[in-house]
Amino acid sequence: MVPDIVMGGLASLQFTRGWLDRLRRRRTLSGATFLIAVQNGMKPEHVRGLLDPRVGIFVGGDTRWKLATMAQWARLAHAHGAVCHVGRVNSARRIRLCAAAGVDSFDGSGVSRFASALPPLDLARRQGDVEGWLARRIAQ
Repeated sequence: MVPDIVMGGLASLQFTRGWLDRLRRRRTLSGATFLIAVQNGMKPEHVRGLLDPRVGIFVGGDTRWKLATMAQWARLAHAHGAVCHVGRVNSARRIRLCAAAGVDSFDGSGVSRFASALPPLDLARRQGDVEGWLARRIAQ
């Protein structure tokens, strides 16, 4: 992930742009994929020009904003051949929401703090997006 300013909105994006330019010029990172953080206050038009197969999206921001917008970020990333990753996914519900939104990956620190949470979260991770599958079948 490219450095950002947590909950920094557009100031964070400006900070990230400077880092992205520097990181892309490093020969040792020539094959790397970079993720830029999107968060409260950002819109697709703010990041659209930065995305390509080597620059994807990390969905941050507060929980309400993240859950409300992650599907649009996934669609935007995929339209540019990029990946979309969501941070702070620590419940089975959020894992299901990530699947429904079409994100490529997610992370969360909950299981490192509460090992007993691992089995239900792993089960949720292995389940497909049943509701999305049903909706697509009905639409056919």
